[in-house]
Amino acid sequence: MTETAPPTAPAETAAAPRVAVVVPIFRHSVLVGEAVESVLAQTAGFGIRIVLVNDGCPHRETDDICRDYALAHPDRVTYLRKPNGGLSDARNFGIRHVLDRLPSVEAIYMLDADNRLRPPALERAMAVLDADPDAAWIYPNIDMFGNGQQVDFSGPYSLLVHTALNVCEAGSLIRREVFEAGILFDTGFRLGFEDWDFFLSAAQAGFRGRNLPEFGFLYRKRPESMLAESEREASEIRSSLRKKHRSLFTPRRRLELEQEETPRYAILLSDRSEVLLTVDPDSAPRRMSLEEYTALYRLARNNPSRAHVPPYLVVTTSGMLEVVRRAQCLHWLFWHLEQLSETRGLAAVTVRHDPEGRYRAVQRPVEAGAQAAAGLLMLEGRILDEILEDESMDWINTIISETCAPPVALVELALPAHVDLSGLSDTAAFDFLIALRRMRAETDPTAAQPREWRKPGIPWREKAHKIVRDSFDGAPVYPRLADGARHVGFVLPLVEFGGVEKVALNMAAGLKAHGWVPHLFVVGQDDGAISREWTEVFASVNFLSDADFSAWGGDGRGSYVGTTIPDWAAKGRHNRALGLMYWLDAVVNAHGGAFAGVMGQLRGLGITTVNSLHLNDLSASGRPVGNTYLGLAYEHAFTVVAPCSYQLADWCHALGVPEDKIVPVPNAPSFAVPRARLERDQEVRLARGPETPLRVMYLGRLDRQKGIHRLEETMRQTQAEGLEVEWRIIGKAVVPEEGGAVPSATLARALEPPLETVGGLTDAFAWADAILLPSSYEGLPLTILEAMRSGVVPIATDVGAVSEVVRPGRNGVLLPLETAVPAAMAALRELSGDRGRLAELSRQAYADLRDRDWTAATEALNARLTTTRMAAKSQTS
Repeated sequence: MTETAPPTAPAETAAAPRVAVVVPIFRHSVLVGEAVESVLAQTAGFGIRIVLVNDGCPHRETDDICRDYALAHPDRVTYLRKPNGGLSDARNFGIRHVLDRLPSVEAIYMLDADNRLRPPALERAMAVLDADPDAAWIYPNIDMFGNGQQVDFSGPYSLLVHTALNVCEAGSLIRREVFEAGILFDTGFRLGFEDWDFFLSAAQAGFRGRNLPEFGFLYRKRPESMLAESEREASEIRSSLRKKHRSLFTPRRRLELEQEETPRYAILLSDRSEVLLTVDPDSAPRRMSLEEYTALYRLARNNPSRAHVPPYLVVTTSGMLEVVRRAQCLHWLFWHLEQLSETRGLAAVTVRHDPEGRYRAVQRPVEAGAQAAAGLLMLEGRILDEILEDESMDWINTIISETCAPPVALVELALPAHVDLSGLSDTAAFDFLIALRRMRAETDPTAAQPREWRKPGIPWREKAHKIVRDSFDGAPVYPRLADGARHVGFVLPLVEFGGVEKVALNMAAGLKAHGWVPHLFVVGQDDGAISREWTEVFASVNFLSDADFSAWGGDGRGSYVGTTIPDWAAKGRHNRALGLMYWLDAVVNAHGGAFAGVMGQLRGLGITTVNSLHLNDLSASGRPVGNTYLGLAYEHAFTVVAPCSYQLADWCHALGVPEDKIVPVPNAPSFAVPRARLERDQEVRLARGPETPLRVMYLGRLDRQKGIHRLEETMRQTQAEGLEVEWRIIGKAVVPEEGGAVPSATLARALEPPLETVGGLTDAFAWADAILLPSSYEGLPLTILEAMRSGVVPIATDVGAVSEVVRPGRNGVLLPLETAVPAAMAALRELSGDRGRLAELSRQAYADLRDRDWTAATEALNARLTTTRMAAKSQTS
């Protein structure tokens, strides 16, 4: 595409120039004369070399006029010819000539053949370049002539804004070092926007630009031009930009730029009279006084294209921020309030301890002045604008009354008792009114200055937070910056006391032991039984807060192998979930049902996606259905499938999941017990004599899956037969479900409430000799593992992966599902009558589970997640 300069190029013998002006020429045979004359007329006190590059122009006139200028000004004009290669190739040809032949040149200016410069342009630009060593290029405002207007691109350079808008014209003065770093114009951008690509490449290499408002650049604007053609092809060109600069367009990188350049939140700490400008409330903010913030606000409102003020104002106290931080939901709360303030204008938060010990984050109706007791407020910029522009404060003053006029979204954060509420505040509404009065009283000379006469050219500056949202169809973006740690999210539809929740908790604890930072995401509810045990494992607590989300439920028109595809999986608001979780390194879906529909999109963001599977559910007619089959339907969405047993791993493989994709995480006991305590309890158990009734316990949910009807019948027969058996039934009665029944009087008389503490569970296992689990279907129940670790003999139906740990005649009893009750009765008779046999089984069960824990269980998963994380990072770097 290129060739060396022809003999008409003079030797570079003139006074050493500081600036070179490269002018590519194709079909602008006459207009190029205006461009050259504008450079010759520069008033700079330093040498300027003009490099004319004839890009194979078919017009003979182009060659004639370029030769004439080279002959007329041999000490100032160099003329180069080359075959046609396009605008970028022509510019690069001229740049390489300068780098090779003009060592004195410190900066190169790109001037298209149909544009012009005012006489002082290069002197002004070079002065700014000299004065600012951090500036790698000086870019102009655009003063058009012909058929155009004047456009203002002034204000601080923002790379974030630059990813959304081409703010740097090719007609910029660029330091030599940029080109010496290997950055040239990409010849692949033949449809235009090659200047946008060039400066993004320079920025990615660490260079930054600076605007010179009165540069003196004149841009010829015509109805039909290369730029007009570029605008028609904008979609295709933008796609090419995104692909080439992939790492720059990732949500994580854009969030970093938002933090550096255009912070999203202004957090007013009323107890300190200080305003923090930040995106991530846990990252180092820019600090200023309320007066300084007011001045910035006025400046940005007067010139939104030039200056930026955060689009959200948060009013609270430093103590209140600490309370929310201790509650481990600070980032989530800001993300949630951002959504609410967009719809209502203003969002408020009250905090208290929950009387039931649960963790709740629910929206409440604004009544009886509840909003006046808020400890934190967030409001959108447009509402602040309306309030400050209002001649009266009567409307906003009602925010502290029982009849609140402004629309307010009120969030009640009710926390378990272990969360320390010291520092709690309830004065945010009052503090906001005080701040408003101070802001209204402030006067700023800039507010009275006339606006820039040029048309504002950077509308994205005042809505820069929406640039980051671009990846999520406008959904708010979780405000958490990367910190170098390995973050893994666990998705649960709810957090109560079920086995799936316990497995997720312990899998998270296992990965935490391997160096991961776990985070909890509850997608089906806005509350949960999130105790101290959970908050000690999980670094943050988050809720999807999508009223449309349902883990299951659909119109039946979509199914896979008999399992209905949930509606939300196919057509839910996935963008909110993506905006909530994009920043994680890995996401584990723990029977999240419809959330499987999001996992492929998370994987597309470079996140390792894991499907944690536990068991096949059964429909009312006994057909296998559930999360396992839904996982098969969305198998491609998951990087890893993590079954809780080797049996389930074999099932997944048999149903089409590639073997390399399967990483079993075999269940282990869900809570730790000191070895000394286990040894003491086992010693006491083995010392019980035959005069003591056989102690049999059931521990679990009271629902159809658990075979409660078999449990009731077994209890009835032991009583009728007069067996020396003492029963304890520990669990929670549930509302009758389809195919289920209310527990009988026999069961109800022995029923005890669920045990929610480690101490209570340990005591219960210490009491028992045997545990009966007559389930209709299971995975690998934690209750059996916990019982065996304590030396309790398991008597369980041979379903799911129970046989992986229960070995008949060695450490427990397996019951055929079809004859479970008579088999259970036979086992109870034997163990009641032969305490030696009971002790033998007990000792083996105790030995078999002695060293089984979650750190070992998650070792293979940790290795896989670490490998895939490294691979993902290398692809986006």
